Amino acid sequence: MSCRCCRCPDGLIPLLDRRVVVVTKCGEISGTLRAVGETFLEIEETHPRLQLTVVQCEQICYVRTVRVHP
Repeated sequence: MSCRCCRCPDGLIPLLDRRVVVVTKCGEISGTLRAVGETFLEIEETHPRLQLTVVQCEQICYVRTVRVHP
């Protein structure tokens, strides 16, 4: 049995607890990166309500940080 999963890059770990935008083929998810698993990311969205979203790494095109202006 083969695994059709995609490992998340270790380079995402420094982004934990930071505001990010995760871009997939289906659109964008913005929120706070709460977890980086072996094959998934967990993003805490705040709009329209607090919600945790799990995205499989194989679905992700790229992740970028969001600058927060004071």
